[in-house]
Amino acid sequence: MCADDLIEAPVGYQCVDCARAAPPVRRLGERPATPVTRALVVAIALVAVAGPTVGLDVRSAGLVPVLVGTGDWWRLLTSALLHGGLIHLAFNGLLLWQLGQLLEPGLGTGPFLGLVAGGTAGGGLGVVGLAWLFSATPLATLGGLGRFLGAGPLTVTVGASGAVFGLMGAVLVLLRRRGIDPWASREGSMVGSLVVLNLVLTFVVPSISVGGHVGGLLGGAAAATAVRLRADGATADTARTLLLAATLLGVAVVAARDLVRAFGG
Repeated sequence: MCADDLIEAPVGYQCVDCARAAPPVRRLGERPATPVTRALVVAIALVAVAGPTVGLDVRSAGLVPVLVGTGDWWRLLTSALLHGGLIHLAFNGLLLWQLGQLLEPGLGTGPFLGLVAGGTAGGGLGVVGLAWLFSATPLATLGGLGRFLGAGPLTVTVGASGAVFGLMGAVLVLLRRRGIDPWASREGSMVGSLVVLNLVLTFVVPSISVGGHVGGLLGGAAAATAVRLRADGATADTARTLLLAATLLGVAVVAARDLVRAFGG
C-alpha cells in the first residue's frame, strides 16, 4: 500500500481492507451497543415471569414435532422463549449475554440477529428432523435410540439452547475465517471448550435435546458463513442470514408434515 492509501488506526496504520474488516473502535468505559442481546435476555426473562398469565407456556408454545406438522409452525420460534426451570433459564440467559457482548458490537444488529435466527431455526430443524428420522423412516425400528436422543414425535422441547449453540458455532467459524486458530485465541478456546463440554452433557444427561443443540450449532455455523465481514455489507449480511434461517424453518415444516402423514394424520 502506498502512504496515501493507509488509514490511521488507534495504534499505527492499516490498509483499506484491514480497516474494513476491523471491529468498531470504542472508547475506554464505553458500553458496547447490543440491543438485540439485551432484548433477547429481557424477553426470555419476561416470558418466564409473565408467560403463563398471557397463555405463553409449554402447552401452547413448546416445540412438539407433530403439532408443527399440523400447522403450528410458530412453535419452532416461540419454544426458544420458554425454559424448563430457573437453572435452564439462567444458563441460557448468561450465555446469550456473554456471546452477544462478544459478537453483536463487531457484526452489527442485523447480522447478529441473523445468527440468532439461524441457530434457533437450526435447533428447531434438528428436533423435528430427528423425530422424522426415527418415526417416518426405516430408523423407526431403532425406537430405543430415538428415545435416548429425545427424538419422539410428541416430545416437548423448550429453551434458547439452539440460539446459544448457534452463536458458539458462529464464533468458531468467524474466527477461522479471519485466519485465527480458534483454539489458539482466548475467545475461541473458551467457546470451543463450552461447545465440547455441552455436547458431552447433551449425549450423557437424559432429557437434553440432542437435535436442538446439534442443529443449533450447525445452523449458527452455516449462518456465519453467510456473513462477509465487510463494514459496508451489513444489510446484505442480514438478508442472507435471515434467508438461511427461513429456509431451515421451511425444511422443518416440510419434515413435520411428512411425519404427520407417516402417522396417518
